[in-house]
Amino acid sequence: MCAVLGLLPVAPLLAWAYGLGAFAVWFWAVTVPSLLLLAVIGVATGRSARHHRLHNALVAGTVGGLLGTLAYDAFRLPFLLAGYRLFAPIDSYGVLILGADSSSPWTGLAGWVFHFGNGIGFGIAYGVVARGRRWYWALAWGMAIETLAVATPVAGVYALRGTGLLVIAYGGHLAYGVPLGMLVADPERTSRRLREVSTHTTAYALLGVLVALVVWQRPFVTPAPVRAGEQVAPGPSAIVANGRFSPQWLRVPPDGCVSLRNDDAVTYALSGAGTSPAPRLEPDSTARVCFAGPGVLRVRTSGRPYSGGFVIVDRAEG
Repeated sequence: MCAVLGLLPVAPLLAWAYGLGAFAVWFWAVTVPSLLLLAVIGVATGRSARHHRLHNALVAGTVGGLLGTLAYDAFRLPFLLAGYRLFAPIDSYGVLILGADSSSPWTGLAGWVFHFGNGIGFGIAYGVVARGRRWYWALAWGMAIETLAVATPVAGVYALRGTGLLVIAYGGHLAYGVPLGMLVADPERTSRRLREVSTHTTAYALLGVLVALVVWQRPFVTPAPVRAGEQVAPGPSAIVANGRFSPQWLRVPPDGCVSLRNDDAVTYALSGAGTSPAPRLEPDSTARVCFAGPGVLRVRTSGRPYSGGFVIVDRAEG
């Protein structure tokens, strides 16, 4: 049961990619209850001598999944600096969870919480099934997680194509598996060492990550360009400044439109918008651009790595 609960947090992404309903509905109906129930089970088994082996496996899986997620993201940082938008899907999760027209610090926080919730859930699922196995079994688990994404419509929705992207994706999941495998290989020792630090080390670690995300995303302070972009016109809208959308993410139903105001002194042709010829943004003017979809579109104003922005054509809104 704990293994199934650990796998359930990813259900919103899969259900949304398969067209089975709104991401937000699945998140509040499945992800949140499953993680809360795992937390209750963790506390309950920690107070029961009969279930100490399960409790130790839960602790090792939780901390291993947390550290594995951090290792996964750290592995991708050099490629992020090289121009790959590897963290972009995380931002989209928050927009979908909150059902927002555009991205904001709040959607950024929600997306990263979902990201870590999945990493921890996968770690728990591995911990309760593979407790005591050699550490390298977790490498196979990490590869299986990425294969789950590649073999489902998730890969098509987020354009996970090309040898380079796949190598980076699988490499990141190998990095995820290393700390997870090492902690789950001997869950009793892992739990004992964590208790030596504090009886609440696991809770403190989770709280620490949450606080760090809040400090990083600053959800109570919306940047001025994002506020201005949201006010360009009713509905999803953004300002184009220095070739970039602000806000970076916009969400529309199929055949929906966004308003883009070009504050730059150059004309942009929007590649990736799915129309031919490419929509044009004239200097100091506002254009309305429509999208058929569905899917996640990378809309570029130029060939620079961070130009343009993203548009989610959400068929759950259609």
